[in-house]
Amino acid sequence: MTNTQYPMHNKTMNTLSFTKTDDIGHLELNQPPANQMTTEFFSEFNELVDELRIMNGLNAIVISSKGRHFSSGADLEELLEQVVKSDEGIHPEMNENWRALSEKNYRSFLFFEETEIPVIAAIRGVCIGSAFELVLSSHFRFCAEDAVLGLPETTFNLMPGLGGIRKIADLCGQAKAIELSLKGNTFGAEEALQTHLVDRIVPRRKVVDFSLAFGRKVMKNYKKQKAPFYLQQIPLDDPFYI
Repeated sequence: MTNTQYPMHNKTMNTLSFTKTDDIGHLELNQPPANQMTTEFFSEFNELVDELRIMNGLNAIVISSKGRHFSSGADLEELLEQVVKSDEGIHPEMNENWRALSEKNYRSFLFFEETEIPVIAAIRGVCIGSAFELVLSSHFRFCAEDAVLGLPETTFNLMPGLGGIRKIADLCGQAKAIELSLKGNTFGAEEALQTHLVDRIVPRRKVVDFSLAFGRKVMKNYKKQKAPFYLQQIPLDDPFYI
């Protein structure tokens, strides 16, 4: 298949980049070291997702990041400023725009969850807040041994707003979702694996290549409902992956 409907293969923006090779798209957050999800990031992210929706010849997507950390999540200063304005009724038109953008962000995350092609997250270092909600929207999550994950929003008197609570409930039960979202604690790779929030721990320097290789392996005749089956087919010592 070729990109006859939309010609984009490679795209570099201020906060992220996208490359397409052999029918696999690779989306990278690209503002190290924190890869913070600012207003600019979400604007570019939504633009890219709109393009992905109409792209032909795309059979898998890998999401990763440049640098040591996946992402520290949303820009807290920007987020709190918008919440205060909303609570105090300041600049109603700005608040309305913010609410519309929040809905757009949620729909963009939902795209990855609902698409029929495999979406794989490759996680290194810190991945919290909105960033964790993004990887929860993927079909498969592979993380490095140094990964730190969580939804710390409640420690700032906020609640996760991009579908993360629902996804945690789907993966490991409602009680765990309530616990993680209300306590706001972060946790490591081993706990994430035990609670089925990630699918495998991979050596840090190999997690991106592992994810790309997995995408190539499963994209043919992929069926979302068979996700556990695809994971069972990968021996830990398979040199094709590691």
